[in-house]
Amino acid sequence: MAVRFGTFLERLPINPATKATALLSFGLVANLMPSATFAATIPAIDLAWGLQASEAGWIGGIYFAGYAASVPVLASATDRLDGRWIYVGCSLLGAISSLAFAWADGFWVGLLLRFLSGVALAGVQMPGLKLLADRSSGRARARGSAIYTASYALGAAGSFLLAGVVESISGWRLTFVVSAIGPLLAVAAIPLLPAPSQALPAIAISHDFRPILRDRALMAYVLAFAGNTWEVFAVRVWFVAYLTWILSLPGNDLSLPAPAVISGIASLIGFPVNIIIAELTLRYGRRVIVATCLFSVLVCVALAATAGGPIPVVLPLLVLVQITSIADVGALTSGAVEAAGAARRGAALAVYAFSGYVTAFFGPVVAGIALDQFGGARSPEGWTAAFAAIALGSAVAAWAVGTVHPRSSSAQPTRNNTGSVRSRTERGPG
Repeated sequence: MAVRFGTFLERLPINPATKATALLSFGLVANLMPSATFAATIPAIDLAWGLQASEAGWIGGIYFAGYAASVPVLASATDRLDGRWIYVGCSLLGAISSLAFAWADGFWVGLLLRFLSGVALAGVQMPGLKLLADRSSGRARARGSAIYTASYALGAAGSFLLAGVVESISGWRLTFVVSAIGPLLAVAAIPLLPAPSQALPAIAISHDFRPILRDRALMAYVLAFAGNTWEVFAVRVWFVAYLTWILSLPGNDLSLPAPAVISGIASLIGFPVNIIIAELTLRYGRRVIVATCLFSVLVCVALAATAGGPIPVVLPLLVLVQITSIADVGALTSGAVEAAGAARRGAALAVYAFSGYVTAFFGPVVAGIALDQFGGARSPEGWTAAFAAIALGSAVAAWAVGTVHPRSSSAQPTRNNTGSVRSRTERGPG
């Protein structure tokens, strides 16, 4: 049956770039099913394991540390090796890690398994983007990259929604069992990928990233992505915990869906917003990204100022920051893909992802430390400090995109329609 379905798909008159975008976006969404299971079930796991806020922050953040530690090797290896093998192996690791967490008990075991889950995503997200870039070109590649990256919002939303529904029925442990199915579905999609659009130059695997670090055009996007992920994942990790506390306060006992479901819905809204921001960036340039970042900073500041306030004020702001924090990630990644050269695109994306997921690790941890230092997770002052720390991410992203001029690149750049630049030897349609 699977073979017949694959043959049927191959016969459909679909553009190869479109097919690759659809399959790899599906694969990313499926691999993200385990991503928010911990964040969505923090209150229940806190109760079962007796975690402090800083310990919960470590488990929430270690997922991204695992990603950051392994992505330089896994993503750059796709410049030489067939990225499909890396993708499949890491998808299987993601399924196993999620399944094992269902039987975990205690801080250290949880920390290790979430670290391995982060390693698994590192072998999927950027290698998947490299697989897509190799199968498209020009504006199709720019749009495909934006759609693929925006699909992260769908995956995160699906993870929160799935965890919220399953936990309400059968408890937090089953959420990790059910989410393990997602990466297995992604494995089934990989054999259906079309062939690369052109033969790619084979280069020796090298971990010399100095030429990439000297590319100021690319590094502007790298720094912006680092700021972006600081905010995105700090918000993701602490959304449910904050909303749960807000709803427990006198006068805030509204009848609402589970906090994880609300977080998932907010993240789901982030998907079309992401696509819109990417399209506006194609048309109007980098100032769209800067404006989006600054607006997100304002929302974080408003959350800091209203911490512990009435639910009609706090809930819309909390939903809004879930949307604004991720709204520009597609535009940022599309710009980074176009700024990177074809021969070393895997290595460039490794640097991009490494920087972003280092800060994705530190964002939730710093927010957790701020909570502990200013009164804990049941203190308005603690949450004011946490949201002030979270706001730093988009502030840095706005500065990076707005003040680091792409024309400072040493490669004699020419501007393309994503607001990024490419060298004169790599012009292509844009």
